[in-house]
Amino acid sequence: MGKLPMKTTVFSSLALLFIFVAGAVRIYAEEVERPMILQFMIGEMVISNDDPRVSDGDYNVILFGVAAQKPLYGKISQIGIETGGLFNWKSETRAFAASNGGGGGTIAISADINQFIFDYFFGGYVSLQPFKWFRLYAGAGPLLIYGSRETDEKDPATSQVESKSDSGFSAGVYGRAGIDIIIAEKFIIGADIRGTQTGLSFDDTVGNVDVEGWQYFGVISFRF
Repeated sequence: MGKLPMKTTVFSSLALLFIFVAGAVRIYAEEVERPMILQFMIGEMVISNDDPRVSDGDYNVILFGVAAQKPLYGKISQIGIETGGLFNWKSETRAFAASNGGGGGTIAISADINQFIFDYFFGGYVSLQPFKWFRLYAGAGPLLIYGSRETDEKDPATSQVESKSDSGFSAGVYGRAGIDIIIAEKFIIGADIRGTQTGLSFDDTVGNVDVEGWQYFGVISFRF
């Protein structure tokens, strides 16, 4: 469970957004009524296996979550804070093939996998609502993530089963951006893209599975 190096400068730039928001809020916060937005999110991410010998070794993961955005300054353009949590629970049986090293052949791999992931994020955001029915926003900050994974691997040749378990906790950063279509004053639908960088990974049947990357969401929101 080692901390992975940053792959791009994107997340560093987004982290600076959080610092900017915190400073701006201290300077400009006013006692003005600004409704909070509560978001219900469902989306997908692909968790990649880092071993090139594995065929179809990536995992499609469905994520569910809730987030809240509280504006602290502004009207058409706003600055505020946000927080939320996302989780995944998945149980599946997978069968795929991997090349057998320098032998040139392949080995069959079958595994029953139970996986749980939860991440809590908190940061700052900026938004722009140029029209009454349309809003753009972007947010960034740190996150905390926990995951556990239990795997029962079966050798098709002998039917022998080997059980493995792995779990871990890590800090990381996130950045996200979204669009909202405001159907009514208190009801909003939208879409969201979110990128994460963490140090959480699992030992897979072949290679490692790194729990980070891009996530895509559909969002239903309520303003109150």
